[in-house]
Amino acid sequence: MDWVTFANYSIAFISLFSVVFFLLLFLKYRKEMHTIPKSNGWEPTVSIIIPAYNESEYISDSLRSVLSLNYPKNKLEIIVVDDASTDNTLEIVKRFESSNVRVFTKKNAGKGAALNYGIAQATGEVVATMDADSYLKPDTLRNLLPLFDGDEVMAVTPAVKIKEGGGILKELQRVEYMVILFSRKVLSYIDAVPVTPGPFSIFRKKVFSIVGGFDERNLVEDQEIALRIQAHNFKIRSSIDAEVITEPPLGMKDLILQRVRWQRGGIRNYWKYRSLISPTYGDFGMFFIPMNFVALIAFFLIFGIMIYSMVTAPYYTRYIWVDSFSMGIDILSIVAVFVVVSSILFTFVVVSAFKNEKVKLRYILGFSFFYWYLMVCYNLLTLWKEIRRESFSW
Repeated sequence: MDWVTFANYSIAFISLFSVVFFLLLFLKYRKEMHTIPKSNGWEPTVSIIIPAYNESEYISDSLRSVLSLNYPKNKLEIIVVDDASTDNTLEIVKRFESSNVRVFTKKNAGKGAALNYGIAQATGEVVATMDADSYLKPDTLRNLLPLFDGDEVMAVTPAVKIKEGGGILKELQRVEYMVILFSRKVLSYIDAVPVTPGPFSIFRKKVFSIVGGFDERNLVEDQEIALRIQAHNFKIRSSIDAEVITEPPLGMKDLILQRVRWQRGGIRNYWKYRSLISPTYGDFGMFFIPMNFVALIAFFLIFGIMIYSMVTAPYYTRYIWVDSFSMGIDILSIVAVFVVVSSILFTFVVVSAFKNEKVKLRYILGFSFFYWYLMVCYNLLTLWKEIRRESFSW
């Protein structure tokens, strides 16, 4: 057996295993997806920390959404940390300063440092992190708090979405966010939530005294803190009903740069916490983290096989692709078709699960096929930037 055949069968097995595992997990918990635990009347004091760097375009609407929360005002503390913005962000947030809106400015040191600065000022039992380009619904906070259903639950993640409309790229990202949100909810049933997203994840404040604050030099600090919480064997819950609207990248260049940052940070974080690959951490350690490494290796294997096939294929195959119309069907073809069809059907299931979201068919199909090419771009760029050891910023 040559290396290409071995790689093909390995990728087929891994893909099939992952799809079936996730499918069975979804089928087991599908009736619980939208279930919100009944409130036990717990109304803790909440500190909402908003780090901001050059956010003058969005910060006003973001703050207004926070101030409109359906929650006792005397139990809300809003902390805005301006990280030495060069636009008029500080001037804008100063207009909102009041008894429960506190504004700080500090030397520029990045988002993680701004979050830690805010946590140090916070007095609430619960701390929420809030991206300055995100907006809350009035009941977002009340829908999140009941998910703290045990002392071991240290964080709860929201339903981060993108507002409908705004062009093809934005609509494709809207579908992607639904898939990510839905997948994270499914993973929460096996205690495998891997990230506490910047747009309004909430934490018990005491967790920071146990695990430490945000990593100030990390590319994706919201993922790193989640992995650290998992490393202490605490739990993270996830909601698909506590909505937060966020602003996505509007252009292809900005989208790819964002995904490269996520990918670079993700690879570093999973390598940093590779010690979690242990039965001690249940499905999170024995399935989720290993599969992230396997998926990355599989991508480069597939890409390498594609290049190898193009280089070694006969002239007529390379330029006419006669073999693509042949009837040579084998087990690998069947597995590939099953995985692709399952992925497309899963996307349809995800979108249909959000009753209030209207998504056109062309965007669902566009997401299913277009994002493969986007993944090729950001994975190759990730490799290039890691080789060059490029730095990062906000």
